[in-house]
Amino acid sequence: MHSVSGFFLIVTFFIIGLSILAVYTTTLATELGLTKDDMQTSSLTHLIKSIDWENDYNEEKIGERILKAQLDDLNITLHSNFTKKNVAKIENNFAIYKSHLDNLEGSERVNGSLLNLKHKAESEYNGFLQSVNHISNISKMIGIYELITILLIIAVGLGGVSEIARNKLLGYPAFIIGGVGVILLFMITFVPSTLT
Repeated sequence: MHSVSGFFLIVTFFIIGLSILAVYTTTLATELGLTKDDMQTSSLTHLIKSIDWENDYNEEKIGERILKAQLDDLNITLHSNFTKKNVAKIENNFAIYKSHLDNLEGSERVNGSLLNLKHKAESEYNGFLQSVNHISNISKMIGIYELITILLIIAVGLGGVSEIARNKLLGYPAFIIGGVGVILLFMITFVPSTLT
């Protein structure tokens, strides 16, 4: 009789320990869920900025083609119309168009150049992809913490029923299922790469 009460005393402490761990894993899953929500917002911001920069790039690319066509027209007009008044006006327009075209064809460091706009679009898109990868990893971790919580709750339930019914046969599965949950918790805490 004494060994039976000793067994159920161990079950009681086991239930208390697993209950605390279940609360802990639920809290961790909730915190990761909040982090995931923040990262989803951040990833959408990166995606929207990427789309904006891509649109700016495409708009300026079309503008570049229009400027080149206008420069060709001005060149033709300049050669066919030799009045000094027309030449000065055409040369002024030519200089303005050429300056803007030079800016568009500038290096990646030139703000507003095609290379600069393309670089900004690609950088934001890469930020989006990195965020998506982090969100995926966090989602896996949340799933694992939820699985651990379920295992711990099942073990607590079996242990509680074992204690109430004074049935050792229900206590052993509680130890096994709870042990699996605790092992998974230690693995995700100390060696997360094995589970994610």
